[in-house]
Amino acid sequence: MTVDEFLSKVKPMFPSLRKHFDSAVCILQEGDDETCQDHWKVQSAITDNPDIPNFMFSKISVSTLVIKEVLSCFNKMLNLPDIQMHKTFLSDLLQSFQPIKIPDSIISSIQPIPLPGTREYFYLGAFIFLEGVLSIACSVSFMLASECLLTLESVVISLQIFLGKLEGNSLSTNRELIQGVLHVLHSRLGTSSQKLLKHDWNNETLENGWKNKGEIIQKILWIYLEYSASTTDLLDELACSILPQVTLSKTMAEDDHHGFPTLCPATFVLWYRVLHEVNLSVLNKLVKEVVHLEKRKAGVQPEIVQTLLIKTSKYVNVVVSLVNMCKTHDKVNLRAMAVKYGGKFVDFFLKAFDFLQIHFQTHSEIIIQLVKDLQKATRTIQILCSEAKGLKQTVVTSKIPTTKRSMERFLFRVKALLHTTSSGCTFWMGNLKHKDLAGQVVSSQAYVDDPSDNVNEDPAGVMDEDQPASEEDRETE
Repeated sequence: MTVDEFLSKVKPMFPSLRKHFDSAVCILQEGDDETCQDHWKVQSAITDNPDIPNFMFSKISVSTLVIKEVLSCFNKMLNLPDIQMHKTFLSDLLQSFQPIKIPDSIISSIQPIPLPGTREYFYLGAFIFLEGVLSIACSVSFMLASECLLTLESVVISLQIFLGKLEGNSLSTNRELIQGVLHVLHSRLGTSSQKLLKHDWNNETLENGWKNKGEIIQKILWIYLEYSASTTDLLDELACSILPQVTLSKTMAEDDHHGFPTLCPATFVLWYRVLHEVNLSVLNKLVKEVVHLEKRKAGVQPEIVQTLLIKTSKYVNVVVSLVNMCKTHDKVNLRAMAVKYGGKFVDFFLKAFDFLQIHFQTHSEIIIQLVKDLQKATRTIQILCSEAKGLKQTVVTSKIPTTKRSMERFLFRVKALLHTTSSGCTFWMGNLKHKDLAGQVVSSQAYVDDPSDNVNEDPAGVMDEDQPASEEDRETE
């Protein structure tokens, strides 16, 4: 069957899909939880299903399944390869999921205003319609609300693809209009994801607690960060202000008042991983931007350099906060992630080191502070590595060789930077005393290095970490 043949067979089903979808949503709104056992038996017999005694579904549970199935169908059709080329089919699909009216406040917020009957108008309408369904789903089922959110994201991605295919092929006013619609949808998608993360789900709507929901929680958090007004600022807030408030003790978790009921002992590791991954993602984008700027023949304006350095400092603050959480949270998998992602962060940071070196004379103060701040994370990682080897925590020790090589490169790049500049900076090198996460000096026999790590841990090549707090800053003075 060709794509055209498939689309021609599916298209007549749109009105029926919408009809059943509306009926199911209406039942959710009414909260009618009857079982209708007799009706179920009759319909089951008509479709030749086997008779199963005491097998009953409530109206709400059946309606939830219907909505999920329709959303799944809508999602798959919206993501068909080259669906943008089938303009009539795509328009009919979107038109089948329009609200009674798009609020004037939303329409007026887009300039130029999208006209009824255009594809961008249908995209906007479909998003607003499904957004309303998500609000209803929040009172019924976490999984249903999550399915609604993923469908909203598909609408946004489809419109982005539509815009991409217009580039260089359409009037600039059309592109400007679609970009305006996209801007609104991006903002509303971020708000919808925040709504799910901040919703106070109870045992009934959560369905079997947080078990088997790790993947969807991470996806929602990714959407929240990606479509926020500022991913950088939100990362900083979540990593430096929100996560540190979480108590991993289940008996004390109810005392947490950070505003995100979905952030609890059962989901903490999921949030921790996503924040690390998103922080690496945005740092990687910034590094690529820096490399691109350096390839240009024209000089980079000091204001742009300053902005990039400030962004970098925020990413450094995020990784420092995340890594240092291991001082209060002793989960082994948390420590493994701190070592793994901390090492990757240092790797990405080093890719921008030439940029730091070029602009060191003009921006030495902020660059030195960047190095000092990142040291706070590398010191903790060093301790985590030592403790893991002493305790034989293999899930952590398997990450050590790669991470330690990254930290060694960081150490010597910083040393080279400060020694080759005329900033008057000095760089402290010294013997490393073994300390625990509380900062207490421990016996050098407490942690035994494993030769199989194949990492050079010559004390002469390690930053001096046995200085008092007042002297630690002398490493980059």
